Amino acid sequence: MSTVENSPILNEVNYYRILSISNTSTLVEIRNAYEKKLEEVHLEAIAAYSLFPEEETEQQLLKYGQAYVTLANPIARAKYDDELKLTGIGTQQSDFEEESTGISESPLVKNIEREKTKTATLYKKYKHVQAEEKHEITKSAPKEVVGQTLEERQDFYNKLAVKNDLTEESLEEYYSKLKAHGGKVSYNGAVLKQIRELKSISLDELAKITCIRSTYLEAIEEENFNKFTSEIYLKGYLICYVEALKLDPDQIIEEYIKLYRNNFEAVKDRNVF
Repeated sequence: MSTVENSPILNEVNYYRILSISNTSTLVEIRNAYEKKLEEVHLEAIAAYSLFPEEETEQQLLKYGQAYVTLANPIARAKYDDELKLTGIGTQQSDFEEESTGISESPLVKNIEREKTKTATLYKKYKHVQAEEKHEITKSAPKEVVGQTLEERQDFYNKLAVKNDLTEESLEEYYSKLKAHGGKVSYNGAVLKQIRELKSISLDELAKITCIRSTYLEAIEEENFNKFTSEIYLKGYLICYVEALKLDPDQIIEEYIKLYRNNFEAVKDRNVF
């Protein structure tokens, strides 16, 4: 079977359409589109009267993260664009304009429309909060992102790839030590920080790669959950963090978000009393 036939692209929605952007979008436009999608998922969760994302919303978030991580990496993006051409899946602006609306509409969104009257009060209640969140999110990108050239980002990713590759054995040794003491590897902020430092990747480097301010990345490592306005944004940034360090996202996200939820419940219980 050919590489093209094995390509996951054949079974996926186009990443450009997932983020509702054209194939000529700049890094800043890609990042802004990703932040916008995070906000949409957040609003959907609120409108669905759900404290945490439903299964379908969870899948949406992971798709957005995968699309962003791929398109923000100039090396991965070039490879992805080549695969799109080989598979015959178009990325022209005309295709995007015709299909982006239909693709972005999930059953959850349609359900929200049907219950527009019911959710109107809830939206009004959160209007001020949302405005503050949006302001915070627009400030979350490092200033360096705007001025980054394609060559600079390629250099960032090449250096990151080398560090990830060179530390594979060291990482396995680290995991072995953790297992020797606790029986299994449990991911929390401290462990993520140790892994990043083991790979000799600074927060500044990670910020330039993920296009997320180092203060937010540090908040992930310090488990400073108050820094994030909702689980959606925390999880969105965590996906980028984990992907940059070339780690298994499923287990890490599940275990880390469990910490967040436990903390959320503990704070809620304290406020009750």
